[in-house]
Amino acid sequence: MKRRIGAGIRRAERLRSGWRQTEGSVSVFLIMVLAFVFLFSAVLIDYARMAAASVQGERLARAGVRSAMSAYDAGLREQYGLFAFGGSDGDEIMARTLADSFHKSGRGDGFNLIALGLDSSTLEWSRPMGSYDVFRRQMGEEMKYKAPVDFALELAGKFKPLSGAMEEASRTTELFAKLQPLYDKREAELDRMLERRRQAAECARTPLTLIKNPAAGGIADSSIGAVSSTADIAAQYDDYVWKSNIDMYRGPKKPAMYTHAITSYREQSAAVLSGLGSRLAVWQNDHALLIKQASDALNEAKIINEEMSEAIKLAESRSAGRGYDTADSWDIPNSQASAAARPNLREQAKQLVLDSADLLGMENSLAAQEAAFRDSFFRASSLPGAMSPALGLNGDAGAMKAAVTGAAGTVDAYLSDYGNGGGVIGRDAAEIEKHRGSDNQRKELEKEAKTKLGEALKVADALRNLNSGAKEVLERYELLNQYYEESNDYNKGLAEDSADEPAKSDPYAAESEAMDQMDNLYEALSSVLLASRERLFQTEYAAQYFPHFDLSQLKEIAEGSAEEVGDKLKEQLDPHSQELEYILYGFDKPGLNVAAAYSEIFAARLAIRTMEGFVKKAGMGNPLLVAAAALVYGLTEAVKDMITLYREGAVPLSEYVPAKLTYRDYLRLFLALHGSGEAELSRMLALIRLNTGINPAERSTYASAEVRLGMRLWFLPGIMKLLQHSGAVPGEIDGHTFFKSVKADFAY
Repeated sequence: MKRRIGAGIRRAERLRSGWRQTEGSVSVFLIMVLAFVFLFSAVLIDYARMAAASVQGERLARAGVRSAMSAYDAGLREQYGLFAFGGSDGDEIMARTLADSFHKSGRGDGFNLIALGLDSSTLEWSRPMGSYDVFRRQMGEEMKYKAPVDFALELAGKFKPLSGAMEEASRTTELFAKLQPLYDKREAELDRMLERRRQAAECARTPLTLIKNPAAGGIADSSIGAVSSTADIAAQYDDYVWKSNIDMYRGPKKPAMYTHAITSYREQSAAVLSGLGSRLAVWQNDHALLIKQASDALNEAKIINEEMSEAIKLAESRSAGRGYDTADSWDIPNSQASAAARPNLREQAKQLVLDSADLLGMENSLAAQEAAFRDSFFRASSLPGAMSPALGLNGDAGAMKAAVTGAAGTVDAYLSDYGNGGGVIGRDAAEIEKHRGSDNQRKELEKEAKTKLGEALKVADALRNLNSGAKEVLERYELLNQYYEESNDYNKGLAEDSADEPAKSDPYAAESEAMDQMDNLYEALSSVLLASRERLFQTEYAAQYFPHFDLSQLKEIAEGSAEEVGDKLKEQLDPHSQELEYILYGFDKPGLNVAAAYSEIFAARLAIRTMEGFVKKAGMGNPLLVAAAALVYGLTEAVKDMITLYREGAVPLSEYVPAKLTYRDYLRLFLALHGSGEAELSRMLALIRLNTGINPAERSTYASAEVRLGMRLWFLPGIMKLLQHSGAVPGEIDGHTFFKSVKADFAY
């Protein structure tokens, strides 16, 4: 019992001893926990402050660069809708903005958890306005909502109803531009064939005079005298025999009475027969050459006729042009699909092609002439043999006369059929003339067309001659051209060389070029509406912000007072008064840009009015006559349209589409057609520089700011320094300060 009590006492003492050894362990543990919590909290707090400082720094940087970029050039914005940094000090503006952001509010009880300070700031400028890409982008931003609507409603919607008629007119013009010269060439070959056939027949004229002259009638006997033909030989032969016998059988003491006459007859007869032989040889050679040329001409006419047939077949199989084909798909409110009758002249073009029966008839007629020649030549070439007894005394005068009259009649018949005024060749010519029925009328219309085209080009020629303007005007053009070249050089673009090409003086060439322009115009309209928005924005921007020439000033030139117009147009010849024309054509001479615009507008009016002419003159029959009449109509109406445009400022698009187009509308169309290249951009930039004195290449539209901010750490910078090496710190630690570099970009 005592042992158990003693063991219990000893156990209690051991327990009390253990308790004394563990006293204070809880405090140490708590201290360790609190230290860890403090360490974690300190790191977390400073880390959170650094993260917040980074975000705040980005906001400050963006605010700073925005403040700097807010100092854009107000004049450039108001005049041209463009944003570019003005002439202020951007670094100063940004530094002032940042300084204001760090300025304390003045409240004493405030607590700033993120006490940021500015260490440094930099601002870099780039993307100058003079860069094509930047300029295009700003034009797009300015015009992206307005341009598509305006262009569709004001221009494309008016041209849509004419697409079908213009397509047919263009294809008709293209076809007849090929057929008309082929037709004229073929007819020239047929004329050459007829002429060579006549010439071949006329080769018999000289031999006929040596056979019998005149060819008609009989041969009466005559005394020996002058011998100029075989008919004279036959007529004098009996007298020659009689006188020869008298001298032969005279008395022994009688002198010969007719020696001289007999000798003369024999010599002259021999000369005539010899001359006839050589003339017949010449006739044969010349006839063969000329008939070959006639045959060659006919073969060439057949080849050309086949070319005409192929051209018509090709025109029938040709598909519609891309611009015309897509016009129906233009989704434009209140626009008609078609408002004009389609000319149908191409179907009549087959009338111009000679059928095989006509050509075969010409071949047969040529073969018949050759057969007639062979017959007449055979009869004529047999005469020297038939007349050879005439040099002796045993000939038969009657046989000689029969041979002469037979040969003369055959040759004369050949001449009467195929020579000048010949019946057969005349019928052949009349047969050919049947399909030419209206050629003379057509040629008269072509002369009239050439005259009217000359009248139309008078204004353009007068404008081209207005290049001796005032000295200050020429100096501004030189300066403008210098700016243009500098813009090209800055963009490392190649300047586009333009040549002042006068409009064609040939009416058919002018008509063909006008239709080509209309084809390209419809294709450009389709491209602008369906795909190429950059071209649309550039076109509409130029038309909105750059003034054009006052076309009413041309009334005096059109009315014939071009000599005095130079002084009156001086103000309008200044580049400031024709900026849109300069952008479009780029000539650095006062009158050339307006002349080019006039020529293009006239070409457009000619194309539309010629289309109307095809419809109105379709009943005239011969397709080439219709084409010529349509051209005269087109020229006449186009000249009237230009006068209306001078006087009223607008002209109806067509008789079938009365919607009016102004001078500015036409320039917008031509800009869409061929005015969206880099050369046009350089011209716009040059004009901006000339008008504002601001070089776009020196005005930036993009800024990059870099701001270095500092914030003092509250706890354990050493630990933050260690964390920096692991990449966990969003900046850098220098001593007790956290630094953060923030970048911000801004573009107009």
